[in-house]
Amino acid sequence: MQTSEALQRLSQLSPQARIALQAEVKRRITDYEKVNLLDRIYPDVGPLRRELYPKHMEFFRATAVHQECALIAGNRTGKTTAVCYAGTLHLTGLYPLWWQGRRWSRPTVGWASGEDSKGVRESLQPTLIGPMEAVGTGLIPASRIIRAAPKSGVPDAVDFAEVRHISGGTSRLVFKAYEQGRESFQSAKIDFGILDEEPPLAIYSEILTRTIATVPGEANGLLMFSFTPLKGLSETVLQFLPGGRLPETEEERFKAWGWRADSVLMTS
Repeated sequence: MQTSEALQRLSQLSPQARIALQAEVKRRITDYEKVNLLDRIYPDVGPLRRELYPKHMEFFRATAVHQECALIAGNRTGKTTAVCYAGTLHLTGLYPLWWQGRRWSRPTVGWASGEDSKGVRESLQPTLIGPMEAVGTGLIPASRIIRAAPKSGVPDAVDFAEVRHISGGTSRLVFKAYEQGRESFQSAKIDFGILDEEPPLAIYSEILTRTIATVPGEANGLLMFSFTPLKGLSETVLQFLPGGRLPETEEERFKAWGWRADSVLMTS
């Protein structure tokens, strides 16, 4: 239908029909936004524009040059959203034009891990794919989710998801929990891992091993951490501190991080 013809038909609608049409358009926009959240994260303009999130952008850039990156910050600062956003890009290949972080041009295998299965169900799962009753309402677009398999023994939890990559292949996302023990993280090779909440050092080390490349010339994978250091200077936190210790002076902190009191980006 030509634009002129469409406009003519609109002009001929009754007031009641125009109201009904407006309501239908709004409904369709709302339905689209529910299953395409990725399009609205870190926009160019608006109250949530990405320039207002410099630490998130710094974190993304760091993934291009470091194998292990941690976004360690206070509560409710968007840590989980940031690591899940990066993970979504790696699973789908839908990198925005502004992206300066790590890239894969092929389907990937990723783990999304947290402290326990119920916690993963309440945080990582809805952020990435949505709750079981509304799969596709998370960051991964509904049109990209091929399958979301239920997790045995944990009601409404997802075990793994198959995601359609823009190359035509299929990526795989597996949800895991630290409570499963180190053994459950063995005997696998992954491209990236999301560790939401601070992991025990043994789990950290095991997941890191899963990302090591075994093919000559192939780059290692990527680990992305997001947590608030509620356990203090634990073994895991010390892995990201310069020299394995907390810089004691303002000068040392500025040299190490360009010190900011609200959050600290750490890489190793």
